[in-house]
Amino acid sequence: MSPKFVKTAVRKSETLGEKLSKKRVSLGYEIKDVERSIRIRSKHVEYIENSEWDKLPPDVYVRGFLRSYARFLRLDPEKVVTIYLKEKGLTENVKKLATKTDIPKSRLSAPKIIITPKRLIFLSTGLIGVIIVSYIVWQITILTAPPKLSLVSPSDNIKVEDDAVIVEGKTDAGSNVFVNDVPIGVSPDGYFKESVSLQDGVNLIKISAKNRLDKEYGVTRTIVAELPDIATPATAIDDLSMKITIGPKAATLLIRLDGKALSDKEALMLAGATQTLRAKSSITISTSNGGSVKIELNGKDLGLLGKDGERVENKEFTLDSI
Repeated sequence: MSPKFVKTAVRKSETLGEKLSKKRVSLGYEIKDVERSIRIRSKHVEYIENSEWDKLPPDVYVRGFLRSYARFLRLDPEKVVTIYLKEKGLTENVKKLATKTDIPKSRLSAPKIIITPKRLIFLSTGLIGVIIVSYIVWQITILTAPPKLSLVSPSDNIKVEDDAVIVEGKTDAGSNVFVNDVPIGVSPDGYFKESVSLQDGVNLIKISAKNRLDKEYGVTRTIVAELPDIATPATAIDDLSMKITIGPKAATLLIRLDGKALSDKEALMLAGATQTLRAKSSITISTSNGGSVKIELNGKDLGLLGKDGERVENKEFTLDSI
């Protein structure tokens, strides 16, 4: 005689949400009625009745919602909250257990890395390639960047009583240096030092460095020169008196009075600067820009020494030049 099996239906226990929904329906309320009466948004009421606790605001607000909803449904608020806490705790425990037991397949079947000579060669080649590319990028960055310019003197916004100031500093090797767009000498390691003549009053000195790719970086210094008045002594009628005015650009000058040089190299004079010279028989001038050197000889305007940007060498003036 074969055994007989009796089927028994296992009743699924109602969730808190289902109980609240059933109670609401039995009282004849719609969800909108709940929203109007206890001012809980309809979607939150739906989340509660579906036991979708994760979609609700933080726990402290949910407890408040449940107490208000329980009183509306004529239920014990504390009992409802207690059931909620138990149900939520059970749900969280199930999620934690599932997380612990859910071992990623990658961890179970992670292949071991086997180092072979072929792979070592491949990795070494790749590393060398990365180093070479990084070096090239570094060199390109250096070349495309403007040159560095470190200025030792002069300081900015200073007052002086001298008619000249020393411009001194250092730039990158191979770069050219300009003072008010006039090139000055630079040593192979980037060091430069130049004397710049000043005019009485405010002098703006722009020092700039430019590399081979014409990338430029510059700084500006403002210097106020307070030069003392120098009385001009009376001279014989056959003496030469020359007034030099620089502009519209700066220019370098080498001046000889009666064959004797005033300096061992050309001095840089800024636009607007003036200089008065006296000699017995001759005044000789060399300049980097004849178009920015205006000459007055014994009160007679002789105009510019040359054209803009034109180099003038050993231009001599005598009484016969008047």
